[in-house]
Amino acid sequence: MKFIQSSIAALLLAAAAPTSAFTTFAPRTTPASTQLQSTRDAAASSTSGPPYSGPASKPILDSVNYPRDMKRLDMRELKQLAHELRWELIEAVSKTGGHFSSSLGVIELTVALHYVFDMPEDDIIWDVAHQCYPHKMLTGRRDRFPTLRQLGGISGFCKRKESEYDSFGAGHSSTSISAAQGMSVAKSMLNKRRNNCIAVIGDGAITGGMAYEAMNNAGYLSSRMIVVLNDNGQVSLPTGTQTAGGVRPASQLSAYTSNLIVSKPFQDFRDFAKNLNKLFPENVQDVNKRIDEYARGVVTGGTLFEELGFFYVGPIDGHDLDNLVPILEKLRDSDSNKPVLLHIKTEKGHGYPPALAASDRMHGVGKFDIATGIQVKGKAAAPSLTSIFANSLIDAATEDRAIVGITAAMPGGTGMDIFGRRFPKRTFDVGIAEQHAVTFAAGMACEGLKPFFFI
Repeated sequence: MKFIQSSIAALLLAAAAPTSAFTTFAPRTTPASTQLQSTRDAAASSTSGPPYSGPASKPILDSVNYPRDMKRLDMRELKQLAHELRWELIEAVSKTGGHFSSSLGVIELTVALHYVFDMPEDDIIWDVAHQCYPHKMLTGRRDRFPTLRQLGGISGFCKRKESEYDSFGAGHSSTSISAAQGMSVAKSMLNKRRNNCIAVIGDGAITGGMAYEAMNNAGYLSSRMIVVLNDNGQVSLPTGTQTAGGVRPASQLSAYTSNLIVSKPFQDFRDFAKNLNKLFPENVQDVNKRIDEYARGVVTGGTLFEELGFFYVGPIDGHDLDNLVPILEKLRDSDSNKPVLLHIKTEKGHGYPPALAASDRMHGVGKFDIATGIQVKGKAAAPSLTSIFANSLIDAATEDRAIVGITAAMPGGTGMDIFGRRFPKRTFDVGIAEQHAVTFAAGMACEGLKPFFFI
């Protein structure tokens, strides 16, 4: 009956609305995945094959020492800044090593955030904070990158005592939403002039239970904040390790957000419906609102984030500055105190083909040759402790079928990728959820298994 009522109401609205209204706000039907592929193709065309090299000079980046210097740039210059910043990052990390591809994936987002918001008065929190290298380069620390992760040098993560632009010392991980909420509540209670708190959280970090605890509370308190979900489909390191869950990302949320991306035309319809709604009197707007609410339930069952009290925006292409900037501006200027989740789809390693071709997307690297992406590694005098431990566990597990291995989204860094190749059904990747992993292991032990949890 509800379906019939809503259908009749929709037909009545269609009949009553002027034709021009539908012409003006015609919905788009290009899926987010297709839009992102177009961005990838454009990036690939600018770096069509080895040897790879960047621009000979970086005039826009050279003119930006702090975010305030970006305010005078137009859209064309912002895009050029992103291009120059990407190659500055590639060149810097090739000389020092460090976390690499996560930062490549947030270049455009970093430029957009610093262009729209006013740090340090506004707060931007990076989670996991290894994606903060572009942020550091735009906040007065570009010349210090030769000291990255060295004694007396700059940290590979955000560090409050290092810069007033590092709002929170988030490491690994899932703490950003809680911190942003605390900052938002404090700004409100202290009657501060501005209250813009942005948590940038990856699809790996959001698998941690603390993120959901914070979202649940933020919706309950109606805290003014923006959560940017950076969804790049690379939950574990490397994604694709053989485990009991298969080779897909170690997160059911990743599958859920993928479904949201596939349903992008519906998101466009919602945008269309909201714009059309403004043309009608208030009583018709109420009817249209009920239609929109019903449509959300039919098409997606509502989003998880909306059920937690957030206003969901997206998914959108995280490499499209033409889209990112105006959306962030609208969110910044909104008078609403309702928390917002902006879902962006990005590509880890974006703009550098060797990173895109690597199994771990060159997540963490040593020094490497920019022209080829090949890392410079000295000859190891002995096997690593990680490999020794993994192979020893394989030997023990060969004799004892009760032995299982657990990792919290770090199979590559703990040896669980080695163990997983030998015993995929006895390897468990729980995502970035160490608290769950420990108790999960305890439950296994209660029933007679012998779990090994690697942190």
